[in-house]
Amino acid sequence: MKKMAFSLLLLSFSLSIFANSPNSTIQICTTRLEEIVDDVSLLTLGSMGNLSLATDLGKYVGSLLKSEGYDYYVLGPLDTLSIDDDDYFYRVNKSPFITADLYDKFATGLTAAGIIPIFDGRGKMDTYLISSLVTRKLTYPVIVEDEGKANLLRNLKYKATFIVEGEDGYVFLSGGPISLYWTIDVHSGEDTRKQILLNSILYISDGEVQVKKPFSKGGVVVYSDDAFVIEEAKSILKKHAGPGRIPW
Repeated sequence: MKKMAFSLLLLSFSLSIFANSPNSTIQICTTRLEEIVDDVSLLTLGSMGNLSLATDLGKYVGSLLKSEGYDYYVLGPLDTLSIDDDDYFYRVNKSPFITADLYDKFATGLTAAGIIPIFDGRGKMDTYLISSLVTRKLTYPVIVEDEGKANLLRNLKYKATFIVEGEDGYVFLSGGPISLYWTIDVHSGEDTRKQILLNSILYISDGEVQVKKPFSKGGVVVYSDDAFVIEEAKSILKKHAGPGRIPW
C-alpha cells in the first residue's frame, strides 16, 4: 500500500514538472481491453461482483504493455453506460460511482506495472463520473478533441494533462510525455481472466444462457462462450443467484 501511494505521488509530480515543456508526440496504446484479454471488456469488468479483480488485471495488462515498449494506455471513456450507446462494451456501468471505483482499481494495477492510464474524453461525457474521479483524485491525462473540450473539463475542476490526436501522433496540449521507470513481471493472466469471467456472470431470471447480450431482460448473461463459463452459468440458473452485478 505504501509503495502504491508513493507510485501515485511520483506520477502526479512527474506530470506536473512537465507543465511548461514544449508539446510532444508519442505513441499511445489504444487497443481495446477485450483484444488484449479475450472476452474481457470494460462491461465485463463493470459486471463483476468483486471489483478488486480489476487490480490484478491491470497488473497483467500493464506488464504486457510495458514489455512491448508502451508507457501509456487508454483506460476507458469519461462516460457511463446507457441503452442508447453505440458500443456497450466500451462502457463500465450505468453508475458513475461504480465506474469510478472500477477505474480506480484498474488504474492501480496499471501504475503498479509502470503504465500511465489515460482517459478517453472524446464524445459525450458524464459529469457525475468526472466529479467522482475528481473526488478520488483520479485526474489522469485525458485525450480530447480540442482545447475547447479541455477547457470544459477544467471548468469541471478536472485538472490534468490534455492530449489531442494530431497528424503525426498524439500531441500534449499541456505537459509532456513521461515514462515510469518501474516494471513488474506477470507471466500469465489466464487465472485472472477465468476469475473475472466467472465473477461477472449475471443472473437476471429463469431462462436461457445469453452470451454477450447486454440489456437482456431474462436468463443468465455471460461474456464468454468458453465451456467453463457456460457450465457455471447453467449451475447458476439452477441456484437462481449469480456473483455478478447487473450494470444496466
